[in-house]
Amino acid sequence: MTNDDLQFTDDRPITTQAQDLLDRAGFAQRLALAVSSWKNQESLVISLTGGWGSGKTSIKNMTLDHLAAVQGCQVIEFNPWQWAGQDSLSSAFFAEISRVIQREDPSDDDRKLAKLLRSYSRRLNTGASLADGTAKLLPILLASTLATSLLGTLAQGAVAQITWLGVAGASALGSLSLILQRSGAWLGRWAGNLDEDAKDSALTLSQLREKLQKLLSTRDKPLLVVLDDLDRLSAEQMKGIFQLVKAHMDFANVVFLLLFQRETVEQGLWKAGFDGADYLEKIIQVPFSVPAIASSQLENLLFKRLDEILAQEPQLQQRFEQDYWSRVFQRGMRPFFSNLRHVYRYSSTLAFHCRLLRGTEVAEVNAVDLFALECLRIFAPETYTELSKHKALLTGSDPYSRQDEPQRVRTTQLMDQLVSLAPVPHQAATRQLLQEMFPTLDWVFNNTNYDQGIQLRWLVNSRVCCDEVFDRYFEMSIPEQDVPNSLLHELGRRITEPEPFTILLTSQAEDRQAEILQRLIGLVEEFPLDQSVEVVRTLLHAGERVGRKISFTNWSPRQQVTRLLRIYLQRFEQEADRSQSVINAFALTPGLVVVEQLLGADHALRRKGDVGYFDDSGLEQLKSVYMRKLREKADSDPDAFLADGDQASYLYDLNSYSEGGDEGRRWVEANVTSPDRFLQFAQGQVSVRTTHCGGTTTRTSYIPVSSLESFLGLERWTQWAARLDSLELAEDQCRTLALVKEALAQSEQSVTAEESNR
Repeated sequence: MTNDDLQFTDDRPITTQAQDLLDRAGFAQRLALAVSSWKNQESLVISLTGGWGSGKTSIKNMTLDHLAAVQGCQVIEFNPWQWAGQDSLSSAFFAEISRVIQREDPSDDDRKLAKLLRSYSRRLNTGASLADGTAKLLPILLASTLATSLLGTLAQGAVAQITWLGVAGASALGSLSLILQRSGAWLGRWAGNLDEDAKDSALTLSQLREKLQKLLSTRDKPLLVVLDDLDRLSAEQMKGIFQLVKAHMDFANVVFLLLFQRETVEQGLWKAGFDGADYLEKIIQVPFSVPAIASSQLENLLFKRLDEILAQEPQLQQRFEQDYWSRVFQRGMRPFFSNLRHVYRYSSTLAFHCRLLRGTEVAEVNAVDLFALECLRIFAPETYTELSKHKALLTGSDPYSRQDEPQRVRTTQLMDQLVSLAPVPHQAATRQLLQEMFPTLDWVFNNTNYDQGIQLRWLVNSRVCCDEVFDRYFEMSIPEQDVPNSLLHELGRRITEPEPFTILLTSQAEDRQAEILQRLIGLVEEFPLDQSVEVVRTLLHAGERVGRKISFTNWSPRQQVTRLLRIYLQRFEQEADRSQSVINAFALTPGLVVVEQLLGADHALRRKGDVGYFDDSGLEQLKSVYMRKLREKADSDPDAFLADGDQASYLYDLNSYSEGGDEGRRWVEANVTSPDRFLQFAQGQVSVRTTHCGGTTTRTSYIPVSSLESFLGLERWTQWAARLDSLELAEDQCRTLALVKEALAQSEQSVTAEESNR
């Protein structure tokens, strides 16, 4: 089978002993021996009972396979369920036996026996047809008679009596017409049967039975009559077939093998007016039950099927968690499998869904979770359907929820509801399965919480408990807004290749880049430590090219790149190793954006008294390289530097990290020498303030007053504003100038307020 072929598992019964997977061939052989060795003047009735899917028909097929091999008897298979619509089940039964007996190279005795059985079948059918036809016509005759008689009693006088005679005649003629119309078919069949009987002989039914008995008693091999699917019949049909067997238990060298689910048949016979258990005891002489399947055998078969599926799905193998699988199967899935049909149904549809979610290079789901959810979908479908409606609660992703008592109550109620939807025998296993799949609920049931590292591993392994991948398991596809695992895998594979990694990342929309980088944090443990310089170079390079857009719920892509790098560096126990990796990488590639954030975060930690990411010497060395590259950027092309979106941060760093604390200011004074450059500089100082009120979000642009003092000073800002007032400016330049004036006015108000407070 190729990787693109898909074959559903066949759950039909096996037909030969060679197909036996549960060591039942020995049982079938002993049953075949018991049948073939039967030599007696009366029939033998054997039953083989078992639950749905327990393997009754498979054992029957292996028994017949052995009997055919040893030529132990002649087999007649009669499925009464297929004849349930016939007028006479008994006549169909004996007609079928007659056809089988003379089918292949019959002897003279076989031909005689077949002929007698046909005659016997017709005689049974004739009696049944006559009784049935009479029963159908009697209501018509009685209705006609009743109507005319009623009219006769009401008629008064000669005219009325004549009228009544006319009505009676019409009624009789109408009834006769209807009788002839409805009875023509069965009268024809009845006449045909009588004609055939006359041709055979005018034997009575009793005489026919005697002749049948004589022919059967001389046979050297018994007849095996197999009646399967008895539990599919209606109550009346069950009654009829068991009465048929009971009525012919005196036939010699005939063995009946009856297959059914005992509880179902007993209930059916009870509905038909019998004590089911007692009635079966009177008919069945040798009762057998299907041998129980050893749980180890069933599990081995299930595991074999799962291994075959995984062999066709290498992507699912890559992150298959053996410990997790062991817990899920032993605690939750095992009770759902009690017979072969369960295994076949489950493995067939599982293979299909694995194919849907296989991914390209890596699977898009967790194999164990997929196996567990498929178990619920097959055996507890209502629970499975309801699961998809409660993503936020199950994954703990509701942004407005807290781990408090009301939330605990809601979660417990949901769990009870989901479990109650499962079939009663499977409710305990369903509860266990849900708790294994959703450790996000452990705070409710076990008072356990998990740190971010463990939650990131869940995300990397595409666990259903993560809201980012939850929908895949129920939509059976990758939603467009989702980040596919194949993309994350490819980025992880390219983490030592700066340009390919950056091209792949920046090919995604800016609002998705941050989410992708957030998901990559889960793969940090797989980034190679022995290629740390290449890894750092890649992230420094990407930081220069990714978007800067920030949202209320997520950091900007460039902030996520820096965060990803910090988490990677923390894998080095020694701060000096972290410093050296960044210094070496920074020397080989641009990376001002990320290094600026690294330095800022390290200094912030040190100001709070915490330990930074780098050692003291490494931090100073990294700062020195950063300042050198920053000066080169600023001096080589002042116009490009002023147009850079990070201009304000860079100028603050030139101030902060220089010895005099004013290098940034001096650069501005030396290079902001024209109206265009001043406007570029001023635009770079613009910040955005966001406010929320009454469901409305307002974004306001402004220039911080601190920028006026830090760069150029109030006097120079005022001079530039006055000079620009006399010039013709573009619309965007006018907006920038307006912000400059607002900042100057706010500064003046602050000075006035301070003076008035003195």
